[in-house]
Amino acid sequence: MIELIIVRHGQSVGDIENRFEGRADLPLTQLGKDQAQKLADWLSTKYKFDKIVSSPLSRASETAKIIGNKLNLDISLDDRLMEYNKGVIDGLLKEEADKKYPIPEGGRKYYERIEKGESLIDLRARAEEFLAELVGNVKKDNVDKKLLIVSHGSLISQLLKSFLKLPMDSKVHFSTGDTGVHSLKIYNNDRIVITTNMQQHLL
Repeated sequence: MIELIIVRHGQSVGDIENRFEGRADLPLTQLGKDQAQKLADWLSTKYKFDKIVSSPLSRASETAKIIGNKLNLDISLDDRLMEYNKGVIDGLLKEEADKKYPIPEGGRKYYERIEKGESLIDLRARAEEFLAELVGNVKKDNVDKKLLIVSHGSLISQLLKSFLKLPMDSKVHFSTGDTGVHSLKIYNNDRIVITTNMQQHLL
Protein backbone atom coordinates (compact mmCIF):
# COMPACT_ATOMS: atom_id res chain seq x y z
CA MET A 1 0.00 0.00 0.00
CA ILE A 2 1.13 3.53 -0.76
CA GLU A 3 -0.17 6.37 1.39
CA LEU A 4 0.37 9.88 0.05
CA ILE A 5 -0.15 12.96 2.18
CA ILE A 6 0.01 16.03 -0.06
CA VAL A 7 0.13 19.48 1.55
CA ARG A 8 0.30 23.06 0.32
CA HIS A 9 2.78 25.48 1.85
CA GLY A 10 1.73 28.01 4.49
CA GLN A 11 0.75 31.62 3.79
CA SER A 12 3.37 33.41 1.71
CA VAL A 13 4.26 37.04 1.10
CA GLY A 14 2.75 36.68 -2.37
CA ASP A 15 -0.56 35.59 -0.86
CA ILE A 16 -0.98 38.71 1.24
CA GLU A 17 0.33 41.04 -1.50
CA ASN A 18 -2.06 39.50 -4.06
CA ARG A 19 0.70 38.56 -6.51
CA PHE A 20 0.97 35.85 -9.11
CA GLU A 21 3.58 33.69 -7.44
CA GLY A 22 4.39 30.84 -9.79
CA ARG A 23 8.18 30.67 -9.94
CA ALA A 24 8.64 33.94 -8.01
CA ASP A 25 10.51 32.71 -4.95
CA LEU A 26 8.59 34.50 -2.22
CA PRO A 27 9.00 33.35 1.41
CA LEU A 28 6.50 32.44 4.09
CA THR A 29 4.98 35.14 6.27
CA GLN A 30 5.21 34.72 10.03
CA LEU A 31 1.63 33.43 9.93
CA GLY A 32 2.73 30.95 7.25
CA LYS A 33 5.53 29.69 9.52
CA ASP A 34 3.06 29.36 12.40
CA GLN A 35 0.66 27.43 10.14
CA ALA A 36 3.48 25.10 9.11
CA GLN A 37 4.39 24.48 12.75
CA LYS A 38 0.78 23.67 13.61
CA LEU A 39 0.68 21.27 10.68
CA ALA A 40 3.95 19.68 11.80
CA ASP A 41 2.61 19.20 15.33
CA TRP A 42 -0.59 17.63 13.99
CA LEU A 43 1.19 15.34 11.53
CA SER A 44 3.51 14.11 14.29
CA THR A 45 0.50 12.71 16.14
CA LYS A 46 -1.04 11.02 13.08
CA TYR A 47 1.68 9.67 10.78
CA LYS A 48 5.12 8.11 10.64
CA PHE A 49 6.51 9.03 7.22
CA ASP A 50 9.19 7.24 5.27
CA LYS A 51 10.09 10.30 3.22
CA ILE A 52 9.34 14.01 2.67
CA VAL A 53 9.57 15.40 -0.88
CA SER A 54 9.16 19.13 -1.52
CA SER A 55 9.20 21.78 -4.20
CA PRO A 56 12.49 23.74 -3.95
CA LEU A 57 10.68 27.11 -3.96
CA SER A 58 11.22 28.69 -0.55
CA ARG A 59 7.58 28.91 0.55
CA ALA A 60 7.28 25.13 0.11
CA SER A 61 10.76 24.12 1.23
CA GLU A 62 10.44 26.29 4.38
CA THR A 63 7.17 24.53 5.17
CA ALA A 64 8.79 21.13 4.53
CA LYS A 65 11.79 21.95 6.75
CA ILE A 66 9.55 22.97 9.64
CA ILE A 67 7.74 19.64 9.32
CA GLY A 68 11.00 17.73 8.84
CA ASN A 69 12.49 19.27 11.99
CA LYS A 70 9.48 18.12 13.99
CA LEU A 71 9.50 14.62 12.49
CA ASN A 72 13.31 14.29 12.40
CA LEU A 73 13.31 13.65 8.65
CA ASP A 74 15.49 15.08 5.88
CA ILE A 75 13.87 16.76 2.88
CA SER A 76 14.29 15.70 -0.74
CA LEU A 77 13.72 18.50 -3.29
CA ASP A 78 12.13 17.85 -6.68
CA ASP A 79 11.79 20.53 -9.37
CA ARG A 80 8.70 18.78 -10.76
CA LEU A 81 6.79 19.91 -7.66
CA MET A 82 7.30 23.61 -8.39
CA GLU A 83 4.28 25.84 -9.03
CA TYR A 84 2.77 26.54 -12.45
CA ASN A 85 5.27 28.65 -14.41
CA LYS A 86 3.31 31.68 -15.61
CA GLY A 87 6.35 33.33 -17.13
CA VAL A 88 6.21 37.10 -17.46
CA ILE A 89 3.42 37.56 -14.91
CA ASP A 90 5.12 35.66 -12.08
CA GLY A 91 5.84 38.05 -9.22
CA LEU A 92 3.55 40.78 -10.56
CA LEU A 93 0.63 42.16 -8.61
CA LYS A 94 -2.49 40.57 -10.08
CA GLU A 95 -3.95 43.99 -10.90
CA GLU A 96 -0.75 44.95 -12.75
CA ALA A 97 -0.61 41.62 -14.59
CA ASP A 98 -4.22 41.98 -15.74
CA LYS A 99 -3.36 45.33 -17.35
CA LYS A 100 -0.02 44.32 -18.94
CA TYR A 101 -0.93 40.79 -20.00
CA PRO A 102 -4.74 40.50 -20.15
CA ILE A 103 -6.23 37.03 -20.53
CA PRO A 104 -7.36 36.49 -24.16
CA GLU A 105 -11.08 36.46 -24.82
CA GLY A 106 -12.35 32.98 -24.00
CA GLY A 107 -9.26 32.27 -21.88
CA ARG A 108 -6.02 30.49 -22.74
CA LYS A 109 -6.29 27.01 -24.19
CA TYR A 110 -4.63 24.27 -22.18
CA TYR A 111 -1.95 23.92 -24.87
CA GLU A 112 -1.08 27.65 -24.96
CA ARG A 113 1.81 29.16 -23.00
CA ILE A 114 2.02 32.66 -21.65
CA GLU A 115 5.31 34.32 -22.65
CA LYS A 116 8.30 32.59 -20.96
CA GLY A 117 5.90 30.26 -19.13
CA GLU A 118 4.45 26.79 -19.52
CA SER A 119 1.12 25.45 -20.72
CA LEU A 120 -1.37 23.52 -18.63
CA ILE A 121 -0.26 20.44 -20.55
CA ASP A 122 3.32 21.06 -19.38
CA LEU A 123 2.09 21.36 -15.79
CA ARG A 124 0.05 18.17 -16.04
CA ALA A 125 3.01 16.33 -17.58
CA ARG A 126 5.18 17.22 -14.58
CA ALA A 127 2.50 15.93 -12.21
CA GLU A 128 2.03 12.73 -14.22
CA GLU A 129 5.75 12.03 -14.39
CA PHE A 130 6.30 12.66 -10.68
CA LEU A 131 3.37 10.47 -9.61
CA ALA A 132 4.14 7.64 -12.05
CA GLU A 133 7.79 7.49 -10.98
CA LEU A 134 6.85 7.61 -7.30
CA VAL A 135 4.30 4.81 -7.58
CA GLY A 136 6.56 2.76 -9.84
CA ASN A 137 9.50 2.91 -7.40
CA VAL A 138 7.34 1.97 -4.41
CA LYS A 139 5.74 -0.96 -6.25
CA LYS A 140 9.17 -2.13 -7.41
CA ASP A 141 10.39 -2.20 -3.79
CA ASN A 142 7.20 -4.09 -2.83
CA VAL A 143 6.89 -2.50 0.62
CA ASP A 144 4.26 -0.26 2.20
CA LYS A 145 5.20 3.44 2.16
CA LYS A 146 3.90 6.65 3.71
CA LEU A 147 5.12 9.71 1.82
CA LEU A 148 4.65 13.43 2.50
CA ILE A 149 4.65 15.78 -0.49
CA VAL A 150 4.86 19.58 -0.05
CA SER A 151 3.92 21.66 -3.07
CA HIS A 152 1.68 24.43 -4.46
CA GLY A 153 -1.99 24.85 -5.29
CA SER A 154 -1.95 24.44 -9.07
CA LEU A 155 0.51 21.54 -9.06
CA ILE A 156 -1.43 19.79 -6.27
CA SER A 157 -4.63 20.10 -8.30
CA GLN A 158 -2.88 18.42 -11.23
CA LEU A 159 -1.48 15.69 -8.98
CA LEU A 160 -5.01 14.94 -7.80
CA LYS A 161 -6.30 14.88 -11.38
CA SER A 162 -3.46 12.53 -12.32
CA PHE A 163 -4.21 10.32 -9.32
CA LEU A 164 -7.89 10.12 -10.38
CA LYS A 165 -6.94 9.72 -14.06
CA LEU A 166 -9.13 12.68 -15.04
CA PRO A 167 -8.78 13.91 -18.64
CA MET A 168 -6.75 16.98 -19.52
CA ASP A 169 -9.84 19.08 -20.31
CA SER A 170 -11.69 18.06 -17.13
CA LYS A 171 -13.56 20.94 -15.47
CA VAL A 172 -13.02 19.40 -12.03
CA HIS A 173 -10.84 21.62 -9.81
CA PHE A 174 -9.39 21.05 -6.33
CA SER A 175 -8.98 23.88 -3.83
CA THR A 176 -6.10 23.86 -1.36
CA GLY A 177 -5.88 26.45 1.41
CA ASP A 178 -2.82 27.33 3.49
CA THR A 179 -1.29 24.02 4.69
CA GLY A 180 -4.35 22.16 3.36
CA VAL A 181 -3.91 18.37 3.56
CA HIS A 182 -4.94 15.79 0.95
CA SER A 183 -4.79 12.12 1.95
CA LEU A 184 -4.64 9.42 -0.75
CA LYS A 185 -4.00 5.68 -0.80
CA ILE A 186 -3.09 3.20 -3.50
CA TYR A 187 -3.93 -0.37 -2.56
CA ASN A 188 -3.18 -2.93 -5.27
CA ASN A 189 -4.79 -1.20 -8.27
CA ASP A 190 -7.37 0.77 -6.27
CA ARG A 191 -6.90 4.51 -5.83
CA ILE A 192 -8.63 5.87 -2.74
CA VAL A 193 -9.25 9.51 -1.74
CA ILE A 194 -9.46 9.79 2.06
CA THR A 195 -9.64 13.59 2.54
CA THR A 196 -9.09 16.77 0.52
CA ASN A 197 -8.05 20.23 1.75
CA MET A 198 -8.25 19.27 5.43
CA GLN A 199 -7.24 22.18 7.71
CA GLN A 200 -8.38 21.11 11.18
CA HIS A 201 -4.84 21.63 12.50
CA LEU A 202 -5.35 25.40 12.10
CA LEU A 203 -8.42 25.54 14.37
